[in-house]
Amino acid sequence: MKCKVSKICGGCSYLNLSMEQQLNKKKEYVQSLIEQNHLKIKIDDIYQAQLDTHYRNKVIVGFAKDKGVIYSGLYAAHSHRVCHSENCLMHPDIVNEIINEITKMMQSMKIELYNERTGTGLLRHVLIRYAHKTDEIMVVFVTSQKMFPSRRNMVNALTSKFPQIKTIVQNINSRKTSIVLQDESIVLYGDGYITDELCGMKISFGYDSFYQIHSDQCEFLYNLAKTKLHLEPNETVLDTYCGTGTIGLTMASSCKKVTGVERNPEAVYFAKKNAKQNKVNNINFVQMDSTQYMKEAQKHHTKYDAIILDPPRQGTTKEFVESACALSPKKILYISCDPKTLMRDLQQFRRCGYLANKVDLVDMFPRTDHIESVVLLTKAKPKTIRK
Repeated sequence: MKCKVSKICGGCSYLNLSMEQQLNKKKEYVQSLIEQNHLKIKIDDIYQAQLDTHYRNKVIVGFAKDKGVIYSGLYAAHSHRVCHSENCLMHPDIVNEIINEITKMMQSMKIELYNERTGTGLLRHVLIRYAHKTDEIMVVFVTSQKMFPSRRNMVNALTSKFPQIKTIVQNINSRKTSIVLQDESIVLYGDGYITDELCGMKISFGYDSFYQIHSDQCEFLYNLAKTKLHLEPNETVLDTYCGTGTIGLTMASSCKKVTGVERNPEAVYFAKKNAKQNKVNNINFVQMDSTQYMKEAQKHHTKYDAIILDPPRQGTTKEFVESACALSPKKILYISCDPKTLMRDLQQFRRCGYLANKVDLVDMFPRTDHIESVVLLTKAKPKTIRK
């Protein structure tokens, strides 16, 4: 598999490895972390992705000029330099087609590119989200100001050529920052969100809502999590870092009640919408930081039979772990996208009396060095003292 910029871009560092080589490297990496952290955990299984290219359902591209000609691409590793990565092998074909069309339109409409050094220019990034099951697409233009010349012409041209585009949003980011998105946005076309199908449910999400990058593997991951938790009809579940509610919604049919906690207000809005449109009545959502919610739950002695956490790459906090364990749930399920922070957090859980004996690995990010981990923790049995 060939890509002219793979060494510069760094987005798919395992591009030229066989699937067996990729999985072995990932498994060896996690095993080395287990040993370094002196944890008694075995790697149970590593689950391969059937779709290993064209799988990314979220894409962010930047733009640059070469001899006056605008080109698009991903940022080179550890830099703010856009490398010309046309028709990326990790993007769905339709997404690449839309990016190419936008790039041509920017040239013909003479849209000025944002300059990080001077703070001048208009267009900073384009974000595209793609719903694999429904074929719905969202396009987000990230601009440095509200004034967006030619936006009506661009919206009309894009939606005419690509009927899959259901919504177009303008996000205004006037700050000198490497963070792509800011809070202010304007819906230029459609409803401001798209809807996919996941685990038999309709899942709607906006431009800033968390949604797993690999849709097919996400379904596998959630079914695996459900199997590992093995919920009973009378059990209550706390789903922290819940995003648009996808994990909790998949669990709801197997238990008495689910409470989802998420600090992103947009994600909570869509979590509630997703519960309603799927007629799931035994779930509710709270907009709050997950660590803060856990500390409040400890303070008020709120009990849950199972706690789920799927935090961002930096993992969870010491306070979260201490408060979660203080509630004495029967089981804790940890889904992690970074094995390094997972091992750190598992050490903290161990100190608080919760142990895991195995980790399952799900290849959520084929052709890269990333791996998703799933761990079930249960309370350690007290050691018996022999007389």
